[in-house]
Amino acid sequence: MDKKLERSNADKVLRRLTNQIKPLGFLRTKPTFWVREQEYLVQFIHIHKFTFGPCFRLHTCVRPLNSELEFIGLFGPIERELSATTKFEYTEASNSVENCASAMSQFISTFSEEWYATLGSLATLLSSESVLDAQEKTSLQESLDGNSKISNIERTRLLLKIA
Repeated sequence: MDKKLERSNADKVLRRLTNQIKPLGFLRTKPTFWVREQEYLVQFIHIHKFTFGPCFRLHTCVRPLNSELEFIGLFGPIERELSATTKFEYTEASNSVENCASAMSQFISTFSEEWYATLGSLATLLSSESVLDAQEKTSLQESLDGNSKISNIERTRLLLKIA
């Protein structure tokens, strides 16, 4: 597939995905980020288009609203860590674009949502099983203790383009 068509179809996949996961509360805030804010966390999906072909990697991530990081950290699993056989690929065919978007939507509805409910829960994120590093755990605990810093919350919202 020529690179121009590959990029065009990738954009179509992501636009369709946006509409499909909106009912889950995810809003597209950046070209490759879908975000929903919780009380102490931001849950987000980051999708990376590979340069070597018409396929994507999907990250299921969390970030404490009170995070001190000055960049968006991808704390959470990629699709293959949640389902070993999952692949998000498309071809030149228009139905392939729809099928890829639907596969990503179904994955998010099933595997990402399950991860958010279990390993992405507040209790697990503060435990030794957490995907968060020590600094991020501290930021989350400070929020739970009522010691959030407005500047940290504003930074998180700015980085993820949350209105």
